[in-house]
Amino acid sequence: MLDLVVVGLALAALYLASVAIWPYAKCGRCSGRGKFTSPTGKAWRSCGRCGGAGKTERLARRLFR
Repeated sequence: MLDLVVVGLALAALYLASVAIWPYAKCGRCSGRGKFTSPTGKAWRSCGRCGGAGKTERLARRLFR
C-alpha cells in the first residue's frame, strides 16, 4: 500500500513539474489555431475561448496561481 502512495506522489510531482515548465496547452475549442474559418476559407473570426492566441492555461496552473 505504501508503494502505491509513493508512486502516486511521484506522479503528482512530475505533473506539477510539467505544468511549471509548460503552463499552456493548445485550446480545445479551436485546436490551437486561434481562429475559425468559414466554409469557403476566405473569412475567419478569433476563437472566443482563447482570444485568438491558440492556447489556454492548464488546470493546475489556474489552481496554483
